[in-house]
Amino acid sequence: MADPIRLRQICLIVPDLYAAVDEVIERLGLRVCYGKADLSRYGIPYTPPPPHQAAFFEKHGLASAQFPLGDTFLELIAPQMPGTPAARYVETRGAGGYMVINEVADTAPFAARIAETGTRLASIVDYPGLYHELQVDPRDCGASMLSFPMQRQGTPFDGGWYPAGPNWGDFTVEGDRAISAAELAVGDPDAVAARWAALIGRPVEADGGARAIALDGGSSIRFVQRGEGKDRLTKAYVDTGRFTELLAKAQACGYADDGAVLLLGLRLHDVAELGT
Repeated sequence: MADPIRLRQICLIVPDLYAAVDEVIERLGLRVCYGKADLSRYGIPYTPPPPHQAAFFEKHGLASAQFPLGDTFLELIAPQMPGTPAARYVETRGAGGYMVINEVADTAPFAARIAETGTRLASIVDYPGLYHELQVDPRDCGASMLSFPMQRQGTPFDGGWYPAGPNWGDFTVEGDRAISAAELAVGDPDAVAARWAALIGRPVEADGGARAIALDGGSSIRFVQRGEGKDRLTKAYVDTGRFTELLAKAQACGYADDGAVLLLGLRLHDVAELGT
């Protein structure tokens, strides 16, 4: 039986956190719910992060902000110190996709597959009694950091999401349901999909011109042939009753392309396109 896993969050890296937050609010109408930064200008009272969180974000030189889209999340991170891996990444590649984050019931079987395949970890986030996350090095899995987090509070898949704070449900927007699929554009879709599948423990399936790994809750990770540029997370499919409205606004304001809303290096498409 496959280990439970669902797409829960995608992460974009940006050079300026506040400018990026403003763009998300303007283009998608989402609401900030939490973050590792002073977000008081967005109506989120600032409270210093607990020591375990502060230590991790200070070590990696990051600030962040979270937006709920249904019960999934869009995260923005911005480097705060030069010379860190994140800072070098955004300097060389610019804003765009950075991490695919998949909630799991237990990180142990994923850790075993990581070890069996000789794959390196970029980081381990370990908050005793709260949260545990394995972040796979993109140099080994390809295209994007791949993350396996589990909640240590409540029960698996009970709706809670520690990285988004305790009150994220108060910030959802009516009509939004989920980020249903993340899509990576890569030079060799078969090879990259196979590496991800070996770590996730699910098969690769053909889906039109893409390779796809089906996850729980109707979510998936897709791999397509890229054109120019480097391998990267470039597209997400969203399930929202607002997509027609969002696309019309994007077309009127000049940030739409071929049915997609353009946002910080990411193309957002209607999940209905996956059924066509």
